[in-house]
Amino acid sequence: MIYQLLITPFRAEFCRSDTGCAVGEHVILKSKEGIDIGKVLTLQKEEAGGVYGEVIRRVTQEDLQKRQELQEYEDYCLIEFKKAVDEFGVAMKPVYCHCQFDEERVMFYFTAEKRLEFRRLHRHISQKLNKRVVIKQIGVRDYSKLFGGIGPCGRNLCCSAFLNELKSISLRMAREQKLYVSPSKISGVCGKLLCCLNFEENFYTDFQERNLSKTMQVDEEE
Repeated sequence: MIYQLLITPFRAEFCRSDTGCAVGEHVILKSKEGIDIGKVLTLQKEEAGGVYGEVIRRVTQEDLQKRQELQEYEDYCLIEFKKAVDEFGVAMKPVYCHCQFDEERVMFYFTAEKRLEFRRLHRHISQKLNKRVVIKQIGVRDYSKLFGGIGPCGRNLCCSAFLNELKSISLRMAREQKLYVSPSKISGVCGKLLCCLNFEENFYTDFQERNLSKTMQVDEEE
């Protein structure tokens, strides 16, 4: 069986398991990168391409205790990473740190307005922590999904409340919904176009197709 496991808020991988797992359950997984903890998101009925690793067992109370202790180490790593970012003057905003369960790897996530060169920073923080380090850039929508907030509608952000997949949003959707306003008026706290523009996309597309079909029928009758 193939399961999709959430390893960090920004990373989900497909893993194979010989035993059944329940959605929402935490398990220990093993891959070529080491051992980590993941949360079961979905069961894949078909073989998934690019299987990341395998589930070796369910978590124990001792595992959960160790994961909690690792969170304190992650806080320390993130503080040191932020200090290093300031020291090297890199234009990035560190937002999250994840220490692999076997403590062999530390992953840092950041947001930035453009792609950055940070080899010196990477070498410095690797030596500081004496760990294998991975530094990855995420989008501002991913950042908003993790930390949440209140949207222009006065409700919790859709991305942090219930959206599991952040789909691409375009101005075409706004035009099809007759929203002829500046992009800033239909943008969320992340600065990107509102995710809710996608909610009624299928309705408007179907409505326009039916109207076009009716128009063509009238023209043919005439």
